Amino acid sequence: SSPFAPPSPPPFFSPTPAMPTLTPLPDATTAVPAVPTPTPTTAPTLMPTTLPDALAPPAPPALPTPTSSPAPNAAIAPTAVPYTDGPVAAAIMPSRDHFSRARRIAEIVPGGYSTIPPTSGRHWDAWAACGFYDYALPDELLVHNLEHGNIIISHNLPDEAQIAALRAAVADIPLASDFAIIRPYPALPEGMVALTAWGALDRMPGVNPPRIARFFADYPGTAGPEFANGLPCTTGVSMPPPQTVG
Repeated sequence: SSPFAPPSPPPFFSPTPAMPTLTPLPDATTAVPAVPTPTPTTAPTLMPTTLPDALAPPAPPALPTPTSSPAPNAAIAPTAVPYTDGPVAAAIMPSRDHFSRARRIAEIVPGGYSTIPPTSGRHWDAWAACGFYDYALPDELLVHNLEHGNIIISHNLPDEAQIAALRAAVADIPLASDFAIIRPYPALPEGMVALTAWGALDRMPGVNPPRIARFFADYPGTAGPEFANGLPCTTGVSMPPPQTVG
């Protein structure tokens, strides 16, 4: 069963307002410029918000069980991750190609993703199922969700009451049941909540329900470059929690 309240048709949303440009975070190491991969010239297939079963792509194979909790961009200290005053535009990374699930982004792109949490870039060929997770999910999995127009809410909330408040705030947003993923994210400073769509980022202190709702209003599943009306994350895979080794 869905961790969110029953969905209802999303309201009509006004066009996304202009946003200031986000200055990329410093890399932990000197980045070597990546060679841009040519963008395919074939126009993306326009898909409705709700896909008929006959058109919906099959879910990718189940992911292997992770043996440790991913530590995204762990070399960059959380103190280097500032709050924003609202949504900001992040420069789109040169490629959104797929790479092997056996690898991490730092093995593919020097310095890893350009923002924390990421807002674009190369990723795995799998994407995650919608839901409220109590364990970390890899960036390489969720960047694929962003490509589909999904919204990722990452947080580092140590207080169970704050986590409950975040769950309640998301449950009040009808769009979230088909387009949102919430996960803990240790790369953020303690107490921070970050919302990401493809090319957009908002990092706030604590849980701010009106600001969270506004982000969904501004990016109603349409920010991704692959599907004009977005692809619900109901088609994604459910990655199991990490297992302790030894």
